[in-house]
Amino acid sequence: MNKKIIALIGIVVILVLFAVFPVSILADPMVTPCYYLSNIPYLEIGNITIITPSSTIIVYLLGIITLLFGIKLAFKEENETKKLWGLTLILWGIGTLLAGTSYQGLGYELKCEDQVYCLFTSWFELSYLLVTAISITFMAYAVSIEALNETTRKLYLKVATIGLVLYSLSLLFGVIVEIKFLITYEYFLLFFLPYFISFFMMNLKGYKKSKNKLDRGLIIVWLSMLLINIIYFIYFFSGLPEYLYETYAFFFSANDILHLGLIGWMVYIFMVIRKV
Repeated sequence: MNKKIIALIGIVVILVLFAVFPVSILADPMVTPCYYLSNIPYLEIGNITIITPSSTIIVYLLGIITLLFGIKLAFKEENETKKLWGLTLILWGIGTLLAGTSYQGLGYELKCEDQVYCLFTSWFELSYLLVTAISITFMAYAVSIEALNETTRKLYLKVATIGLVLYSLSLLFGVIVEIKFLITYEYFLLFFLPYFISFFMMNLKGYKKSKNKLDRGLIIVWLSMLLINIIYFIYFFSGLPEYLYETYAFFFSANDILHLGLIGWMVYIFMVIRKV
């Protein structure tokens, strides 16, 4: 059987297992649905509660922009590297929409509705982690085509693919056995940090060797990704989001910082990197 078909079947099986083994881990600290809603803005449309409406708009905007950029690269470009970048962005966009549905949008409906205490995660968040992990692996394929010779690239892609398999299995194990750390965004970041470091090192080496525009542009991509995440964590732990909402009823979360930064990041990839 074709390897691509086997991989696709594997992904579908994992997504189904996420639904078969719903995670019952509670949010920490434990909160009741009423208390949850009392601390965030929300609106009700019929029987559906939409939480953090402004954040939902921002994250869906990021997802749609990323999807559109990805579709244009994947289906309207002839260059193999651009097609891989397109597939990367399509998967990233799908992951973003999945995340926005649960972390924002329908978060109350998915994790709090009909619960005594709100749940820690949902199928949408778990699927987001898996789909984005696949996206990053395709990113490894795209970067390595221009940065590595054939022999080194084959070895590098084997390692990257094995990493994806290991992460997928550890995520699934975390879901079935309910090990909280394995299903967190923090674990996801730690696992794939070496991927981004390897991207940076490949492009830095290439730029030192030939001073080309592609490597220089991608160095900016990886450094800006690092900067966006640093700003995210600084704002997250600063207490400023809570202060703004409690004092001025102005909701602007760390996720909003992350998503607005990533919109700029995606625009830079599409407008600048695509040209070189």
